[in-house]
Amino acid sequence: MKIKESNWWSAGIAAAVCVVLIVAIALLSAKPANDTILKRPSTFFTDPSGARAIYLVLERVLPSTAQWRLPITALSQPSTQSVRTFIAMNPVPFGQEEARALDAWIESGGQLILTGTTDWRVQKSAADRTTKDFLARHDIHPFSAESNQAVAAAITKEVGRGRIIYVPDTYAFSNGALRRTDNAVWLVDRCIEWGGKAVFDEYHEGFGSQRGFSELIASFAVTPWGLVCLQLGLAGIVYLFGCKRRFGRPMDELPIARTNPIEAVQAVAGLFESARARALCARTIHQYLNSHLSSIVGHRVDLIDADSRERLSGPLGIARADLDSYAQGAGRAMASRTMTDNDLTRFGQQATAIARSFTHGTVRNKHSAAAG
Repeated sequence: MKIKESNWWSAGIAAAVCVVLIVAIALLSAKPANDTILKRPSTFFTDPSGARAIYLVLERVLPSTAQWRLPITALSQPSTQSVRTFIAMNPVPFGQEEARALDAWIESGGQLILTGTTDWRVQKSAADRTTKDFLARHDIHPFSAESNQAVAAAITKEVGRGRIIYVPDTYAFSNGALRRTDNAVWLVDRCIEWGGKAVFDEYHEGFGSQRGFSELIASFAVTPWGLVCLQLGLAGIVYLFGCKRRFGRPMDELPIARTNPIEAVQAVAGLFESARARALCARTIHQYLNSHLSSIVGHRVDLIDADSRERLSGPLGIARADLDSYAQGAGRAMASRTMTDNDLTRFGQQATAIARSFTHGTVRNKHSAAAG
């Protein structure tokens, strides 16, 4: 399978998985009629543990009643148009920032009606394990009471210009309790007494406001992981549009380094031929041969020197006569001003034969036989 087709298949499978997840989330997030498993006192449920009835009652009696599905940090200061009463029934734990926002809202004139048999737990950070829960901050100790006695045992605590009313029963305002008690009348009186808009906390019951795709992307983008994804996306865009594109002025191509020794020899030979420098050419050949033999035997060699020829002729089996003949020819070639091309060619062949003799063994006889 080609890479392009493989990418299309991968993209199609990923899109199909996303569609399935979206449909599943949409189905699971639909408003249920009852909550027989968790038994949450939510205004979405019509079963005995739910609180749909009290919501409908307040909606008829008060000027404005709503379901609050946002974090507490979204509460504004109480006024005639904003929320004045916040009703939380057995809410789940919340963060320290929300707890501080709720305290500030109450002190500015808000009324909190909290039901439950336990404290509203505040999540503790790793750096601070001494954080108190919400009721403990205000010297209210939770306890348990029957539904028909819960409102009579309610505790009211003034906080700044606002107040906290703690009702020691999780289901004091549930659908089942309203059939047996007058708790609905008590709650209506408290809300009318305080005035303004009343809301039921559904955010801490697990029913946060459903936001659109763009809002979710925007909220994720401001997180550290969101910034990382944005940077990776930007790098990918730069790579897609900038791959193999020139950013700057054109630059001249660098010349390719010459590594072929034959080309170097031909270049030097052409230079010597043009300059008619046969003596200089002979001297160059002689210097190269001395350097080559020195690298083989491990010490400095000069074939014109008699001692060097004596040391080379014995151990390696090179005839002394050949070395002496080369030395005489080298002396004449480097000193002569009337050397011809044929003389220079013979001198080069002689130097080549000696170099090959040291590299591959003596070949003097073979060359002599070939010349003969």
